Amino acid sequence: MEEFLNLVVGGIVAGGLYAILAAGVVLTYQTSGIFNFAHGAVAFATAYLFVQLNVTAGIPVVPAAVIAVLVFAPLLGFVLDRLIYRRLTQSSVAVKIVVPVGLLIAVPGICLFVSDRFNLWFGWHIAGIEELFLIPGLGPTPKKVWTVGTVLVDSNQVAVFGAAVLTAAGLWLLLRRTRLGLRMRAVVDRRGLAALRGIDPDRTSAISWMLGSFLAGLAGVLLAPIFTLNTPVFTTVVLISTPAVVFARFRSIPLALAGGLLIGVLQNLVVGYAHFAENITGFSTSVPFILLFLLLVVFAVDRGRRAGTQTDDDPPAPSYGEESRRRKAIVWSAWSVAVLAYALFFADDYWQSLIIRGLALSVVLLSFTVVTGVGGMVSLAQAAFVTASGITAGWVVSHHWPFAVALVLGTLVATVMGVVVSLPARRLGGLPLALATLALAYICQNLFFQLRGVSRNDVGGWVLRPPALGPVDLADSRSMIIFLAIVLGLVVLLVRNLIRSSSGRAMAALRATEPGTVTIGVSAARTKTAVFALSAAIAGLGGVLLAVSSGRVTHLDYPVETGLFWLATVVVFGVRRPGGAVIAAFGAAVSPELLSHVAQTSYLPQVLSGLAAINLAQNPDGILALTAQQRFERRRRREERALRKEAGTAAAAPPVTPASVPTEALPAEASSSSGAAGAMDASDKPLVLEVAGVRAGYGAVEVLHGVDLAVRAGEVLALIGANGAGKSTLCSVVTGGVPATRGTIRLGGADVTGLPPHQRVRHGAFLIPEGRGIFPALTVDENLSLWLPAEGDRESAYRRFPVLGERRGQLAGSLSGGEQQMLALAPALVKPPALLIVDEPSLGLAPLIVAEVYAALRELRAAGTAILLVEEKAHDVVALADSIAFMAVGRVAWQRRTAQVDSDLLVQSYLGISDVPPGSRERPAAEDAAPVAGTGATDTGGRAAHPVIGPRR
Repeated sequence: MEEFLNLVVGGIVAGGLYAILAAGVVLTYQTSGIFNFAHGAVAFATAYLFVQLNVTAGIPVVPAAVIAVLVFAPLLGFVLDRLIYRRLTQSSVAVKIVVPVGLLIAVPGICLFVSDRFNLWFGWHIAGIEELFLIPGLGPTPKKVWTVGTVLVDSNQVAVFGAAVLTAAGLWLLLRRTRLGLRMRAVVDRRGLAALRGIDPDRTSAISWMLGSFLAGLAGVLLAPIFTLNTPVFTTVVLISTPAVVFARFRSIPLALAGGLLIGVLQNLVVGYAHFAENITGFSTSVPFILLFLLLVVFAVDRGRRAGTQTDDDPPAPSYGEESRRRKAIVWSAWSVAVLAYALFFADDYWQSLIIRGLALSVVLLSFTVVTGVGGMVSLAQAAFVTASGITAGWVVSHHWPFAVALVLGTLVATVMGVVVSLPARRLGGLPLALATLALAYICQNLFFQLRGVSRNDVGGWVLRPPALGPVDLADSRSMIIFLAIVLGLVVLLVRNLIRSSSGRAMAALRATEPGTVTIGVSAARTKTAVFALSAAIAGLGGVLLAVSSGRVTHLDYPVETGLFWLATVVVFGVRRPGGAVIAAFGAAVSPELLSHVAQTSYLPQVLSGLAAINLAQNPDGILALTAQQRFERRRRREERALRKEAGTAAAAPPVTPASVPTEALPAEASSSSGAAGAMDASDKPLVLEVAGVRAGYGAVEVLHGVDLAVRAGEVLALIGANGAGKSTLCSVVTGGVPATRGTIRLGGADVTGLPPHQRVRHGAFLIPEGRGIFPALTVDENLSLWLPAEGDRESAYRRFPVLGERRGQLAGSLSGGEQQMLALAPALVKPPALLIVDEPSLGLAPLIVAEVYAALRELRAAGTAILLVEEKAHDVVALADSIAFMAVGRVAWQRRTAQVDSDLLVQSYLGISDVPPGSRERPAAEDAAPVAGTGATDTGGRAAHPVIGPRR
């Protein structure tokens, strides 16, 4: 019993640290979607500052802790959010993993680099890590020890447990009992909708990162006296706390705190009572990762409905411009010839060895192009594949088998491991899959690779000398370079063909939408397994080549952290391009030698990792995509200058007479939307919304081509048109979700064109987007609280929709579609906004519910609210709208009072039927109106503004 109690107490202390760290990770993940691998780096930086303030500067423990934990750590979180994290909200899973990994490497290095420079430049005497032996804790120094029955408890343990309890209570109160906590949970649930409800997502995210960094700093100061300032220990402890994050489903901070305590106790009990594992090296250090893998399999599977959903990693972005394959081949061939010529004829033995390593490492890094670039899945187990294949090849050669057999068997073992690692991919995706591969990699490193028959510690690893292939002796550096260049070329060709093949297209489709891909006959499980197997095979092949180039391989050569660094390097250059893997490999092989001549410090590579993380946050597709974009922009500017020059030449030419070119026969009435809007301005009601000449789009694709609209107080303007006409885009432009590239937007007379969404809410805009404007993970009452903080106002909403009152404690995502639409409308009914924008309110609802929704809209109109109602089905809005505008191909074709709109006009507009005489022709190109058959844009006279597609019947 005494042993059991001591194990439990020790587990509670470790679990308290895990709980604090896990709570910080969950908090930042909730508000940003980023799993903060750099949490341990922040803990180290805070602990390092605390120790230097106390030991070197002589500041007492309490003031030093206040400066480090309450000032420095939150400030560091704020800076990281401003510079990096908030730029990653729309990035792929790989980028969201790699950037924190880069910071994990960079932050401790920056701390040590700054200390080193200050000592050198200013003559300071900042103590190095190796000089710090007695590190103070938050408790008394030296620590006090008490005996509780038969259990020994010291002051450091009490401090850890007390901090964990206070953290749990404080975070629970913050998230469940404060308005800030409610806003933070709303941002987690639907970031875009939170902005439309007046919440500043960036500010909320910054606060959460500051709180998360505070928790990391607190854990760091508590860790320092127990483990000293050892950077790998801080990293490992954060990873050990990851099972608590998974236990909390990445969302619940109370569960994360409880999970941390449970995992600490369970780990101690397993290690203490698992007598069968006493002789198994590495078993105790593998327990947390075994728990992590099991918890991921149980808790991290998405059991919700998946129809219509997308995976976490988007397909590759459209390429900038179209460079010919011939030009690309010439450029890469020229660089390849240059490198090989230098390696074969000019480089000395040392540089030849670096180039050999770069060629072998290029094969390894191409495996990331397959699994992440093509397959859209993040694998953190590539270093384990490399180690396993190298050890296998060494074992085969030690038994005097040919090198070819060693190469095949090493690749085969890695492939089998890839198939095993792919098993979680059948059920997991995104971050859970990446963490599952990380757990398996650590299990291999800490357990399987430690076995005596595998590690071979007694003789220093496995010898794998370069073999002779017939008359060619690979022990000669030049022969090895030629051999590796040929192998690399074949692997690059394989990967490029895979990207362009039907299998590659199936993988891309699966990454974009798994449910949709399955419906066309693609097996998701087999495809994922094939991706992992091929990726592992390439990594295994590269592992054997790396072992041969080094002449020896041990189980310690390629730890998991090295695999993380490889992934970070490839993603920085471009994980979706084979060229990015090759450049990354040569950079990783050659950069240490180059940097050693730049600065006389070992910390510079770590500092550069931080700069690379900042660059990656700004350019998520990598450096190669950035350079391609820059080339495209230069070509575009040259073409624009040429067009302007041609236009100037044409303007100097004699004008063309009207008789030579027939013009379009247009009616006397103005056909432009501005003219139509002008006809509607006779009312004396004040203008609430004015849209003048607005152009907007997505990237290089313009969707709105000069839209003009006006909505007055107490009126309903129905915006109708076919699907894809730009109606929803216009709603997003008005509320700030999509920026306008040209034109002006006024709300209540104020120009809001440049304001973000949450500030436009203050000018009276309220959007109910298509697909319900609710927060599914918040309760009904919490949804209403965001707009109606007063309890009396919420009761008014419940009286208006009694069914919501019956479900006030129920999660909004579990309501029916009609109830969700009522919940979206209820806040506006209680506190009517100046402008209500409703996008497809009848979508997917029963007729009775649609009638109730439209009745609510009539109430709002009577209350003086201006309503912009977007619908595809014109017959639903005729009885409600005061005026109707028809939209086609990004323009408002016409706008009329509802009494002037009849069925003939609607049929003409939707079907593109026109009465334009046969001699008429389409609008001139100068009007920027590219004719599209069937779009149905008509002018105020009822005639088509686009080409006639057939006679009227």
